[in-house]
Amino acid sequence: MDGHDARSRWDRIWLLSVYAAVAAASLVVVVRWPQPSSELLLDFGLAGLVAVWHWWMVTAHPRWPERSAGPMTLYFVVLFGLACWLFAREPIYVLLLLACYPTAFVTLPGWLAYPGVAAVSVALAFPAVLDTGWPPPPSLLVSAGSGTALVCAVGGALRALEAEALQRRRAYEDLSATHARLSDLARRNADLQDELLDRAREAGVLTERTRMARELHDTLAQGLAGILTHLEAADGHVPPDHPARTHVEVARDTARENLAEARRWMMALRPTPLDAGTLSAAIATVVERWQDGTGTRATVKATGTPVRLRPEAEEALLRAAQEALANVARHARAGEVRVTLSFMDDVVALDVRDDGVGFDPAGAGGGGFGLTAMRHRVARFAGTLEIESAPGRGTALSVSIPAVRPEPQESECV
Repeated sequence: MDGHDARSRWDRIWLLSVYAAVAAASLVVVVRWPQPSSELLLDFGLAGLVAVWHWWMVTAHPRWPERSAGPMTLYFVVLFGLACWLFAREPIYVLLLLACYPTAFVTLPGWLAYPGVAAVSVALAFPAVLDTGWPPPPSLLVSAGSGTALVCAVGGALRALEAEALQRRRAYEDLSATHARLSDLARRNADLQDELLDRAREAGVLTERTRMARELHDTLAQGLAGILTHLEAADGHVPPDHPARTHVEVARDTARENLAEARRWMMALRPTPLDAGTLSAAIATVVERWQDGTGTRATVKATGTPVRLRPEAEEALLRAAQEALANVARHARAGEVRVTLSFMDDVVALDVRDDGVGFDPAGAGGGGFGLTAMRHRVARFAGTLEIESAPGRGTALSVSIPAVRPEPQESECV
């Protein structure tokens, strides 16, 4: 049981002790005086006043004992006064005075609890002093003093235990908060490590693709270009009716086709066509080519102040635009497509909207391979992909990626 449970249990005992003392003493009074009388009614009135006072100050305001020293001091003074009055009228209300012992330690702040305990002891000993006269006998003083000392010792020990339990609870809460912070830092560190690994892999892939493109350029493409140059030169020196002319033409055409294929591979190995310009220009080029190839009207617009992102992030946005336009061409049967690239303070958003047939996103599952790949590609940069559509109302695809600037690095050209 921790300190909070112990305090709650002690509070419940103290809360019920006053009610129990009033009820038990009043029951004894009823048994002794079964016939109603003015004295009995006065006793019950005072007992009821004690119960109401205790209910108002403690039961109805449970936070006061912990936070309001002034009201609780007033509560104890009034409770003690009523208990003394009842005790003077009916000795059985000594039960209420005894309940004032723990009440003093619960309600009176700091050292004031000890004068409160002493006052209760004096009230309990007062009838004996009236019987023996003044000065009281030493035995009465010793009995009252030892009882007061015992109550003070027990109350002080309970306060010390409560303070220690409270200190332990706060230490446990601090430890729990520290553990939660460390766990959060560990998770963030793991996320950062994963991000660094992803960036390292992406950088490795881009570096390898660039190297392969350079090797193709420096070896195969240059060699084919040299062969093609010599074949074209030889073609001019071979007579039209010479048997070798056919072989020269076939070799020339084959070299030209393979050179074109090598150049296509070189372009495919480049990270993106973004090397030749900005993201806005690259998307505009993609949209223009798509419009020429499909015959569907397409417009592109950029808003905000353009910023450069990491090359991988720009490639993700460009691929998203290409995939979205490809889906429009395959499924939408749209008459118009609007592409918007928005540069905001902390995010770059790409919106592709069409006026096609639309679909029900709930019934389409997670989408095809292209959309799944797009989601994964965008998620690698902490981005989001959202699709809004309805049958007959077109489709809107929105991709948002945090605007993280690229780190300074040397550019490599092929």
